Amino acid sequence: MMTLIITGCATNFVAPKFISHDNPYFESGDLNNRGYKQEEATQFIEFCVDLDNQDDRYKSEQDNQLPDPALGAKIDKRLWDPTPIYDSRLKVAEDVYRYIHTPNNRTAYDEHWSKLYEEIARKANQVSPQWNTQSVAKNPNLNGFGPWQNAWTLYKGRGSNENAYAIAIRGTVLSNRPSVVEDAILNPVEAQGFLDPNLNFAGVSDASLHGGFAHATLTLMLDNRYGVLHVLRDEGKVPDGAKIFIIGHSQGASMATMAHAFMHYALRHDMKIDPVNPVFKLQNAGYRLKSYGFAQPKPGNYTFASDFARITQRSENAIIINNAIDPVPKIPPTLQTLADLDSDVTGPTLGAKVYRGIAGIGAWIRHLFATEGEKKVRNSAEGYGYFYNYPTIKIEGKNERTGSSWDFVPAGRVIMVYGSIPTDPKKQQDMFYQHHATTYRELIHLQLPP
Repeated sequence: MMTLIITGCATNFVAPKFISHDNPYFESGDLNNRGYKQEEATQFIEFCVDLDNQDDRYKSEQDNQLPDPALGAKIDKRLWDPTPIYDSRLKVAEDVYRYIHTPNNRTAYDEHWSKLYEEIARKANQVSPQWNTQSVAKNPNLNGFGPWQNAWTLYKGRGSNENAYAIAIRGTVLSNRPSVVEDAILNPVEAQGFLDPNLNFAGVSDASLHGGFAHATLTLMLDNRYGVLHVLRDEGKVPDGAKIFIIGHSQGASMATMAHAFMHYALRHDMKIDPVNPVFKLQNAGYRLKSYGFAQPKPGNYTFASDFARITQRSENAIIINNAIDPVPKIPPTLQTLADLDSDVTGPTLGAKVYRGIAGIGAWIRHLFATEGEKKVRNSAEGYGYFYNYPTIKIEGKNERTGSSWDFVPAGRVIMVYGSIPTDPKKQQDMFYQHHATTYRELIHLQLPP
């Protein structure tokens, strides 16, 4: 009995609360562009190579080695402009240099990012006292924003991709401590109304997310200088009615899934629920969303994955490509227990009440630990930026929206590729070889033909 109590992981039975399902159904996908497309996947993995192999390119440059062509992005210029129309890495580098080297040009608004700028400058001085904008932009240990040093790029389509845009989100930078810490923040948080009632990743109350990825995704979306919504709406980089692809590899793949879900509910709110009082300035956007994730760590629990399927399966607009022998898509571990079935065990019978009671005790314990962990995460994240559309979106720490379900599963339509042990001894020594974006590039070309 004590074992059952300790391993329970959900509260006593409370019927899940849903955002009312749309009637007629709200569709954020493009019904004319359904499912996996080889042309899309082969191009989008290149955007990930540009972001996620920057550390290898930087190391080669520092070691005075000839650049390895395989580490560079091979973007088809007929389909996409190879130069991003927005690159947060370059924008951060420009602002850090201006803030540090021309203090007379500082504004009062810079104060919101002063902690970030001073931290980057301190690290840059350790690398070279003669650092400049380009040296920061090239160094993935210096060019991120927010508490977990995230980065993203925005590409504009050409030719058959006219009126299409691609948001690419960086994965883990193993040499950057904040980026690695994001992966390790496993305590689950609620996907519905997380940190503010307007901020939704799901339409059901018992959906939970990986806490680190959820916090980082909100910063990525809402930072009022480098965030996606600021760039799309305030800077006007993406016109109304555009097709938007959301892409990521590794950590970036889970964040891309969350960003897709977040954008769906933000569009739904502003366009359908309250266009008169829009929260996200998306009332006229009419964006059509589609996401591709490569090597996706599991972003949330079964309920989140189910809700994400509900909002994407009709237009089949959430594609995940995982390598069968890549360890990263298998984490975080799925720790399903009795309490993950709590909401399914209904009714007034004695057996049902005993079951829910046992599960609820263990859930309370886990929820307590998660709440304390969430407070520490929030405290460590303070002072790195300023949120979009504040104070309409006013994030406060009074109500820590933590979950207790560790029933982590993949989210999206998963397509498998199958890696093999490389013959190259150097590649055999690389424990993350099966995970690299360049490996996914090869497997997609070999195993996922048109």
